[in-house]
Amino acid sequence: MRAYGKSFAVLMAAGVVWTLFACGDRRQEIPITTVSQSTDDEDPQDTMDENLPGEDIPVYETELPKELESFAFAVWGETYQLPVDYETFLGYGWSYDGDDQEPVGAQSYLEGETFTSKGGSVTVDLMNPQASEQPVSQCYIAGFHVDAASKEGQAVYVGLPGGIVLQKSVAEDVTAAYGAPSDRYEQEQYLYLTYAFGLNRTVQLGFDNETGLLMQLNLQNLKNPAGDDELEHAVKGKTPEVEAYQAPEAPGTALDQFIVSYDGTLYRLPVPVAELVEHGWEINEQQSDQAVKGLQYGYVTLEKNGQRMFGNVRNDSKEAVTVENCFVTSLYGDMDTTKIPIAVAGNITLGTPEEEFFSADLGEYEKTENDGGETVVYTFYEDETRENYTEITVDAALRLVRGIKVVKQ
Repeated sequence: MRAYGKSFAVLMAAGVVWTLFACGDRRQEIPITTVSQSTDDEDPQDTMDENLPGEDIPVYETELPKELESFAFAVWGETYQLPVDYETFLGYGWSYDGDDQEPVGAQSYLEGETFTSKGGSVTVDLMNPQASEQPVSQCYIAGFHVDAASKEGQAVYVGLPGGIVLQKSVAEDVTAAYGAPSDRYEQEQYLYLTYAFGLNRTVQLGFDNETGLLMQLNLQNLKNPAGDDELEHAVKGKTPEVEAYQAPEAPGTALDQFIVSYDGTLYRLPVPVAELVEHGWEINEQQSDQAVKGLQYGYVTLEKNGQRMFGNVRNDSKEAVTVENCFVTSLYGDMDTTKIPIAVAGNITLGTPEEEFFSADLGEYEKTENDGGETVVYTFYEDETRENYTEITVDAALRLVRGIKVVKQ
């Protein structure tokens, strides 16, 4: 039996928000091939083609929705959709490497639970959205994780919407099918593309940097299948908190004022989603929370002129409100992916020369090098909590500002 009440976290999903409590013990409950050439007489080019990485991975004929946010996928030709109840998941032939009568705390989930089938294995997240403790057998599979670089994951053949296939597709296939990701992160061995559709509703895809192939898959959809009555009655009209917001009349003179010029408009963080909507931004409803519970956090995707902005939002009201009534806590722009004009105090903007940035004398900062020294990041924290800050990234070779991020929680 696990000991509950060790810590807590808030989980939010489109149309659903619940608080999940942690527990400790063995696991933690979290509140809701190379190319070869032959020396034989056959044509070497033919042999090379036959042995390209990913060529021997089977592709099954399946009917899946086109949208990645459907959280539908296929394993060995069988179609799944997260979250799926435990018994249905077992019906696909999976066996749980654990005790299915072990209790899971109310409105909690377990991550990293192992299931095996057909000589392969995956890890899953087990979710209990109920208000009371439930055994594993009464929970939902809400996360599905495969590492095809491991022996256990190699035999698990997965298909995703848009014809994307684990161990076969490359990053260019993915972006062609789904568009630009919410986040792109590269390590020495892997490139990770993440698509977010609300907090704790994400798809992360990992590509091997040597072969280029999709080798890691992480799906998580912690949305309560039963829905949430409180969010159905979320406040739609402007809340007093949103009405009280005052837009700045002039650019900021200090970073700790958190005044940002974004796409030509001045905002003071945190800024209501409604304020951004009034200046031409549109909410991508498929990739945003519809509503957020009182004093909780949510997620929004905003679009304008072909650009996308992804971010956490905060509900400052005690009542559940629509996402328009929440506050955006971060704005960012860069010269690579989020090419939105952004400027902060000192008239520092994308493309500002390094010497001009330093002459602005914006205060004390923390300096770090990224991407093997290709960029240098200067972080200006508001105080010792390090929760609120302005981050300015400088290209080490070009010696100019190429990224700005402002966070005010």
